[in-house]
Amino acid sequence: MESRFEALPDGSYHERCDKSTTILRNAHLTASSFLSTFETDRKVRSARGTTTDQEQDLLRAMLTFASSGLDSMIKQLVRDTLAEVINLREGAQAQFKEFVERRLRRGDAPDYSFVAGVMASPDPRKHLVDGLVVHLTSRSLQSVEEVLRVGSYFDIPSQKLIPDRNGAREIFSARNQIVHEMDIDFERPNRNRRPRKLQDMKAKTQALFHVAHQFLTEVDARLGSGDDRSD
Repeated sequence: MESRFEALPDGSYHERCDKSTTILRNAHLTASSFLSTFETDRKVRSARGTTTDQEQDLLRAMLTFASSGLDSMIKQLVRDTLAEVINLREGAQAQFKEFVERRLRRGDAPDYSFVAGVMASPDPRKHLVDGLVVHLTSRSLQSVEEVLRVGSYFDIPSQKLIPDRNGAREIFSARNQIVHEMDIDFERPNRNRRPRKLQDMKAKTQALFHVAHQFLTEVDARLGSGDDRSD
């Protein structure tokens, strides 16, 4: 089955991106499956107008899986590629240095336990990079701020990842309403869940896939060339 959405990765990426590419492709296919099921159901019922609760849930699932795919793909990129990007890009090295400086202190005093752990490690630099990887992958990456924060460690300009921050915040807000609130709106007199429109949910899902594809492409470019261009 082909993706119903644009920005499906074509597979021609650096080998370190293989797992991340697989994650994004599967997110595409899953979201496409939900969309196809929605359209088939409407066609079978010859439906016009109001959607059923089941059809609404398919639209919600489509957006949720796209957001989860973005989260999972970025975390895999961190695990598989960040150490190498730090070696290749001065901007990434600078971000790594700032992380280490912050981590060496606890409040106003040095964190001697952390320093001892680094010094006792057989590979102190790897120990520090591994700590950064854990730091970046230990929380949800399903918000504008978190996506851009992780992108900065790859030396990716925020404007390249998410040009329309307000629009992206609306998308993640919709995702949070679905995941954390069951999309319930107690102010609605009859059906007490927020209604979702097909075209709007398709656009939101597509926007997330564009962000994911851009993130993957930017990381691949850094692995492929290793130059330190001023973006």
